[in-house]
Amino acid sequence: MSREQAILSQLDASAVRGVRPEKAQAALQEVPRLAGELSSLEEQLSRATDDAEETLRAAARHLVGSGGKRIRPTVTLLACGACSGERPMRRGQPASRVLWGNAVSVLSGDWLLTRALEIVAAEPARSAALPALLATMRRLVEGEVLQLSLRGSFEATEQDYFDVVRGKTASLFGWSAAAGAWAAGVRGEVPDALAQFGEGIGMAFQLVDDALDYTADPDLLGKRLGQDFIEGKATLPLIRAFQQEPPLRERLTLLVDGKVDGAAVAADVIAAVKRTGGVDAARALAREHTAAAMKALEKVPDGPHRRAIADAARSLTDRAF
Repeated sequence: MSREQAILSQLDASAVRGVRPEKAQAALQEVPRLAGELSSLEEQLSRATDDAEETLRAAARHLVGSGGKRIRPTVTLLACGACSGERPMRRGQPASRVLWGNAVSVLSGDWLLTRALEIVAAEPARSAALPALLATMRRLVEGEVLQLSLRGSFEATEQDYFDVVRGKTASLFGWSAAAGAWAAGVRGEVPDALAQFGEGIGMAFQLVDDALDYTADPDLLGKRLGQDFIEGKATLPLIRAFQQEPPLRERLTLLVDGKVDGAAVAADVIAAVKRTGGVDAARALAREHTAAAMKALEKVPDGPHRRAIADAARSLTDRAF
């Protein structure tokens, strides 16, 4: 199977996880060049590491090759196509830290970030894209630091949770969507609308991800259920459960401290989150953010690219494993 065929197969597989797979797949078929453009992106990402030191290059290429489903690049390409009216010019593998160690893995990620900044700085759209990207990187780091400061305490409020998600996830979705417009030479209202769209979809994406941590098939999800709270992270479904069953917080603190049987407590917590409606609440909020994102998308020129990006966004919100 060629790289392009593999990417197309992956796009189809992602689409069928939604509740309306036929619509998502039909939307993708309206943009037949998308798989080729993503394949070209993969090649360019690999070439971007050519001038790195040997060990750093190997580790960086492993990170690039383990990049998941390329959701944000897909958003960027579709946004660019929607604005220009023409085509724009890690899972299942060992973690990078396992192969290269924490230090090299972290430094290779830092190197890729600085390389990305260099690439953006050399593009014609840099006057709009680069300042926004730097602001996005700041928000991302702030979100990570907030999440780390809260890890293990289970004292995070809903406001804390949304601040983390806006920084860590939604900000990069927003920049990725707006970048498509900037690359097409568009400024003003349309990239602003795409940024709003991307942030809304980023919020919805994370809310659904956090709901799936309690309900998905672990084999399809790629991790065991409850992994977030086992790592000391309180996401929205769990925060809602705490509101109705406060003793859960103490039990989870004991779990993270290794003072109780992990499997038994994990099963009880998952059941409590489902029982108290935490999963349903996360999905309901995801639908609200998706609806707001769709409203913002109305300011983008209509056409197959906009329809594809809209249905891909809905598919992210509807996905189930």
